[in-house]
Amino acid sequence: MNATLLLAATSSGPSWYWYATRGLGAVTLVLLTATVTLGIGTAGRWREEVTPGFVLANLHRNLSLLAVLTLGAHIVTTVLDPFANITVRDTLIPIGALYRPVWLGFGVVAFEILIFVAATSLLRNSIGPRAWRLIHWGAYASWPLAVVHGLGTGSDSQAPWFIGLVAACIVSVGLAVARRLLSGRGALAFRTAAAVVAAEMLYFGVVWAQQGPLQPGWAARSGTPVVAAKPGPVHPGPEGFSDPLVGVMARTASYTSISFRDTVDTDLTISIRSPNGTTESLPVITIARGKKNLCTVPAAVTATLYAVCGKTRLTITLYTAGLSSTAASGQISGQIATSGPLN
Repeated sequence: MNATLLLAATSSGPSWYWYATRGLGAVTLVLLTATVTLGIGTAGRWREEVTPGFVLANLHRNLSLLAVLTLGAHIVTTVLDPFANITVRDTLIPIGALYRPVWLGFGVVAFEILIFVAATSLLRNSIGPRAWRLIHWGAYASWPLAVVHGLGTGSDSQAPWFIGLVAACIVSVGLAVARRLLSGRGALAFRTAAAVVAAEMLYFGVVWAQQGPLQPGWAARSGTPVVAAKPGPVHPGPEGFSDPLVGVMARTASYTSISFRDTVDTDLTISIRSPNGTTESLPVITIARGKKNLCTVPAAVTATLYAVCGKTRLTITLYTAGLSSTAASGQISGQIATSGPLN
């Protein structure tokens, strides 16, 4: 990727919301997988002699509610987090988002399906069990959409732990579907067609994952927005630095001024002038970054100029070789060495 571009992010790095939404997303996928697996088992009347059917039904219902609540928390932390800049509008409309729009859209559709199923469950007595059962089948469609959403938008999609988590979820649902189709309930033609569709979905899903989210560069190809890198100090860290300086010196019989520019950190300028002779007894150094004045301080004169700018100690060595002692002005070079940054 071009060095002048970077993934949209805050200057201080991801906030805790970013980590919270990633964790909540993974937990939601696990809960949704457990809900779907248990739902398939409940529909197929899997139960042990010691486990009454109403226990499994209540467990399925409670897991469904917990999945919806966790999904809600996932969405809230996503909107609050400034890292991906996802808006409330992006969580309601499955197209047009700036951040990985296609894969975010899959998640929005899965969320809306779950909310619709949950709402109709509250109205089950009004709409009738048959209509409710048909609508309830939509919950099964939300699961593959959630898997694709997690792989497509998740920043952990290439992490071994997340790949293992997704694989475990797929195996869990896959085994439940296989057992349901092999149990003999329903017409043979229908069960065969369902098995073919499930196998094709699994195949194309694996191929897509291998060629997409699991490959390097997926962040850029998935639609992650990029912004121009903000110009900043060349030496932003706490360590000191030593850079060559170039500039111009102007002088008269009683006054000398020098204007330097750092040849590495070119936004950094250094001006040195003689004391004014009344209130000043030492040369004065002014250091600026662009139009921002960082400090104006007196300089101790030894073999070099020594000053303290904020908490940073610095020395400036002047190289006057080749400069005539009688010239009123001329080019001059130097070297600055610091104990820390000048920002």
